[in-house]
Amino acid sequence: MIEHFRRSGWIACLALAGATHQAVAAETTIRNGVFWKDSAGTPIYSQGGGMLKVGAKYYWYGVKYAEAVRYADAPGQAFAQPHFSAVTAYSSTDLVNWTFEGDVLTPQGLGALHDPKAWLGRMGVVYHKATGKYVLVTQYSSKGTGGGVLFATSDSPNGPFVFARLQASIENVATPTSGDQTVFTDDDGQPYLIFSSNGDRRQLYVAPLRPSDFLQVDAATNIHSAPAGGREGNAMFKHRGLYYFCSSDLHGWNASRSFYMTSPNITGPYTPERIIEGTEADFSHVSQNGFFIPVQGSAGATVLYAGDRWSNFAGNGLGYHVWAPLSFEGTAPRFNSLSEFTLDAARGAWAVGKGNNYLLNPGFEADRVRQTSVAGWISSWTSIKGDAPFMNAPDGRTGRWALSLRHAGQTMGSAIQNVTLPNGRYTLRAWVKSGGGQRVARLYASGHGGAEIARSLPDKLAQWTEVTLSGIQVTTGSVQIGVYSEGKDGDWLALDDFSLVRE
Repeated sequence: MIEHFRRSGWIACLALAGATHQAVAAETTIRNGVFWKDSAGTPIYSQGGGMLKVGAKYYWYGVKYAEAVRYADAPGQAFAQPHFSAVTAYSSTDLVNWTFEGDVLTPQGLGALHDPKAWLGRMGVVYHKATGKYVLVTQYSSKGTGGGVLFATSDSPNGPFVFARLQASIENVATPTSGDQTVFTDDDGQPYLIFSSNGDRRQLYVAPLRPSDFLQVDAATNIHSAPAGGREGNAMFKHRGLYYFCSSDLHGWNASRSFYMTSPNITGPYTPERIIEGTEADFSHVSQNGFFIPVQGSAGATVLYAGDRWSNFAGNGLGYHVWAPLSFEGTAPRFNSLSEFTLDAARGAWAVGKGNNYLLNPGFEADRVRQTSVAGWISSWTSIKGDAPFMNAPDGRTGRWALSLRHAGQTMGSAIQNVTLPNGRYTLRAWVKSGGGQRVARLYASGHGGAEIARSLPDKLAQWTEVTLSGIQVTTGSVQIGVYSEGKDGDWLALDDFSLVRE
């Protein structure tokens, strides 16, 4: 049977047609919001990368930045500039369990081109059958060389890759160098660079790699002019005969919504740009569009969104990778914002994980700046005099931000989330700090088919303290969870890292 769940009015497919309820081994679970580890228990360092399938094996390439190691060791302090340590390669047959294949391109491999302050990232690897070479294509920019597309080659998908050339400009492009880019390989084996112009990043392009050796980006086709604000995180996938050109807001290292356009032809014309539904509620599960992984199995095909959480540079929580399955309503993709899901790549099937957190933006990291309302939540104030207060505050528990209920005068404030989810028994958790003094401060769950479950929050908490509401029996397929505070001028309450998980 096909399971569905709704969240704030939308439906997300939990499994492909034909999938059954089965006990799933733990190693088939993909978890977001944590630092991933390989089969040896070592942290996975792979940002701004891409995927290549060779036979039955997937190869995942990305960059190891020095700051990724430092942030994973001590999360919280974001770094201003990236420093390239290596291009890494990991392999897997199931997209869940990854084996480290090594550092396949190092600073030494760049030779005289290497600059310790250079930018290297946004890459893909393709295989050229005639030359027998694996070709790595990535952005590279330094003061000494300027910007460009860097090519490196190897006789093996495991590397090592050796510098081949740096292409300083692409024909038919408004700027000499590309903005964010990825590599897409079509069904016939021809790869394309998917990218935007540099600078304002408003022009979006598709350009083939030179067929004779894949060591040059040939003349580009301008397929779209984006609105003011520009686009980055450009990537492509193909599904049921349609090409999907996807991109993100121009938010730098921060999380963003994702957009898509479709066409039956890779060079267009494309449909008008639309938001990928589900990405707007929590800014793509606090990530940026990275690349997409088509998964063809015995039961059908699905597409995985593989996003980057640039937490080492944005300070927006834990983990560097956010993967999420897409479902489709006709030709429209829908982003399923899950903290946990199981994947059976052999069957092409996925399901919501047993430990999934059903709340959106539970750590308040989706909003990259201070806001009077926060993504995924409904906030309200009563008896406000003057402007509405900010609802997020810096110095979160595991990232930059936390929910803030700070009173100005005699006021009442709340933040709620209406969640549609499978019937069952759930536990609500939140981490709390408080200056104390509020007349009322409470955490609650209601509208679940039984009496409201609530508890008063402890008074005057200088340190983050976990508060739990257990035994929330949902029989209506929905629940409202929220926090409510009544206080006087100067009273404050901070909350972070909510979770609503099935018991």
